[in-house]
Amino acid sequence: MSLNLHAAVRAPIQAVNADTPSWWYVNKGPQPSLSGPGSVASYETAIPVQCQIQPPSGRDLKFIDYLQLQGIIRTVFMFFNPGGLNRVNQTGNDLLLFPQWTGAPNDAWKVYQIPEYWGVGSGGWSKVFAVLQTDRLYSALDDAGLLILDDNGRIVRSK
Repeated sequence: MSLNLHAAVRAPIQAVNADTPSWWYVNKGPQPSLSGPGSVASYETAIPVQCQIQPPSGRDLKFIDYLQLQGIIRTVFMFFNPGGLNRVNQTGNDLLLFPQWTGAPNDAWKVYQIPEYWGVGSGGWSKVFAVLQTDRLYSALDDAGLLILDDNGRIVRSK
């Protein structure tokens, strides 16, 4: 018999900091650029997810400093296992879309590191460090829910 401690504390967590409706884009890997040499990122259709978004803790900040991450960083807890950046295998580098604060438009957040993974397949969760991307997302989704990217891999507006 396994003991799910997270289920016991879920209600108090939600009372203090409710989950944020978000979109998860799984990176399919580099695709050849249409405008010349190089490649661009391509993503699967968006998956709607609920994320618990928090600022990094003191311990997380030390780890983030060790990783030499810069920018606006959020700690995201989710019941899925997104892919963090893996340059050697050219995998991961997934995107999450959620606002910086309540009522703001969605922003793109690159999944950089997954410091904790707790049996997602059996009801667990993962902890993710996400870094804000400079491209603002207003309505950069096509009708299929895919991100609209230019040939340089930058997110563009759809309308």
